[in-house]
Amino acid sequence: MLTPEPSSVPPASEAKQIVRMRELLSSVGAFLAAGGQANPLPVLQDLASDWLRAERVTISVPAGTGALERHEPGVLCGPVLIGRRAIGRIEAIRAQPFDAEDRALLLPLGQLIGAALEHAMLQGQVEQHEISAQAREQTLKHLLSFERAVAGRSGDPPALAQQIAARIPAMVGGERASVLLLPLDDTAQPVLALSTGVVAAPERAREVAEHGFAGLVLRNRAPLIIDETDTDRRWLSLKLGSSDAPTRCAMAAPLIRGERVLGAITVTTTHSRVFNTAHLNLLELVACHVALAIEAASLQTSLAATAAHLAVSVHELETVLQEVRAGAPAVIVHVEEVLAQLREGQARLQALLAR
Repeated sequence: MLTPEPSSVPPASEAKQIVRMRELLSSVGAFLAAGGQANPLPVLQDLASDWLRAERVTISVPAGTGALERHEPGVLCGPVLIGRRAIGRIEAIRAQPFDAEDRALLLPLGQLIGAALEHAMLQGQVEQHEISAQAREQTLKHLLSFERAVAGRSGDPPALAQQIAARIPAMVGGERASVLLLPLDDTAQPVLALSTGVVAAPERAREVAEHGFAGLVLRNRAPLIIDETDTDRRWLSLKLGSSDAPTRCAMAAPLIRGERVLGAITVTTTHSRVFNTAHLNLLELVACHVALAIEAASLQTSLAATAAHLAVSVHELETVLQEVRAGAPAVIVHVEEVLAQLREGQARLQALLAR
């Protein structure tokens, strides 16, 4: 009696499983590709529905208060995993009961979704680093342009403050900016220059220095961000001008040279939560350059005033010398020595100004 050869055709159930596994393997690439999107969850939920043949799949990250595992006839729950760490929850619902095969597919599904979400997160971090690097590059370019166009010429501090205020938004972002200066010769008479090209009235400048956002930064001698002005008590306690433009987010940094506080830079916008630590770091970098430019301008103004004063003194002394020559020759030698010293001092000052 001949024994029949075993059939090479698998049973119907095994063939069905093979077809399904092929379908699942072919969809792995789609899961990973979804991780390249800014918001991969909708696509992942559609792919998970096909994977489990469910009518609806909800992916919650973080998991919330629901159970990570729940096996009922029409409900299937499992964790979203990155490595061994559960970061979320999958909930699948369908009219037909889930079986052991569906439950076995839940773990690899959670790992695939976790890998896609981790890819999206890392991709977002890379993009943020790229944006931050571009912002820093642009800020450095603006700083170089600022130094060539402004600091190199160093006019008087109020005029310099107007030029700086107009350039600040392009350097660090924001819609409006202002520069508050405390003159070295009279700190009770501050100057407030706005990015609109306007210099505020002296009364408003004093009010900002004493009770405004810039004044708060001056007292703390440290940079500061206010994310949401509508709810921040520090902002609500400030004395704002009646004509000030609406502000939802603000940041400021002091202008410090050595132990002296020269003023403060303020940047504002009408949108909430625009500025972050990276923006504040850039503003601090700008503030260092601005403080140096302001100090150079103040020094140059002071030197120019001293040189002018010396020139007047030399002229007066020459006049006196002419009179002395006519009636008191004995003091001529002493007066000429003093005059020579004055001329030497004037020459040194002019040489410094010419650098």
